[in-house]
Amino acid sequence: MNDGGVAPLATYRFDFTGRTGEYFRIWVVSLFLSVVTLGIYSAWGKVRKKRYLYSHSELDGTGFEFRATPLAILRGRVIALVLLGGFALSSHVLPIMQLVFVIILLALTPWIVVAASRFNARNSAWRNISFGFNGGIGEAAMVFLAIGALAVVTLGLAYPYARMRRAKFIIEHHRFGDTQIRADLSTGGFILAYLFAVLMIIGTLLLVVFATVVVISASGATGRRAPAGIGALAPVAVMYVAYIAVFAFLRAQLGNLTLNGVVVGPLRCRSTLRARDLVWLYFSNIVAILVTLGLATAWVTIRMARYRARNLYLIGEATPGTFLGRPGSDNSATGSEVSDLFDVDVSL
Repeated sequence: MNDGGVAPLATYRFDFTGRTGEYFRIWVVSLFLSVVTLGIYSAWGKVRKKRYLYSHSELDGTGFEFRATPLAILRGRVIALVLLGGFALSSHVLPIMQLVFVIILLALTPWIVVAASRFNARNSAWRNISFGFNGGIGEAAMVFLAIGALAVVTLGLAYPYARMRRAKFIIEHHRFGDTQIRADLSTGGFILAYLFAVLMIIGTLLLVVFATVVVISASGATGRRAPAGIGALAPVAVMYVAYIAVFAFLRAQLGNLTLNGVVVGPLRCRSTLRARDLVWLYFSNIVAILVTLGLATAWVTIRMARYRARNLYLIGEATPGTFLGRPGSDNSATGSEVSDLFDVDVSL
């Protein structure tokens, strides 16, 4: 019996039920047909892969839906490829045009962020209730350009704040049905995450320098030369391992900070990603992909989707199915495809 008559909060866990064999068939067919059709089928392949991953990502026993059409994505990719082609051709004809295209892409970043977020949200649904995104280009320009410039001017000191504002912008302009999603984020956690990451990098560099000095000193004292191959590869190997560790640490910390700040009506997200789990997943994924010459990509995708889903849940006093729906879909995929092609970071 609870003290004060307060009812315990309900927990609604996410799960991922996809299978590697099923997804591999979709992935390999999409890859083959995309190559045969010179990339045209890639839009259909993307839809098939996303629909599989969405439908097997479940909340409270129900999978999500991806409603975008291949033709919408294909149109977006054509425009994105035209931009990329212009960038590539200009570098051969007039190198200064590279700078012009970079400036154009930078100026388009707010639109790309908003268009991609709107397209992906409006074409995602759960229990026939669509998501939505109502962020404006002006505010996106302030967050991604002005605050991003502040991070550059301060030599990275303001980057944790910029990272938090990016996440807050994306979250708080999403809605689920008629329920606006809130972002309960603070800069402090982001500062600590990046501070620890910098300290890890500094510690690794000091360790590599110290170990190198010790090896050289020992070689001089004994009159023997250390094997050149080992001497050259050891520091590189240590730095790669350290990079994976720091990357995993940031992904876990920033992922938890961001997702724990997502509030949907009376429900709040809880994320329990762990850095040590991600270190092992990233390292083994890289090895598997290299050993299989890329054929393990489908296995890696399923593996990561399952881990992320099983470390995410909602808690609160209501059920996820009590929200009101809003129909409609956005069929303009250009922003999404330009975002993918030019690697503009709109992730949380």
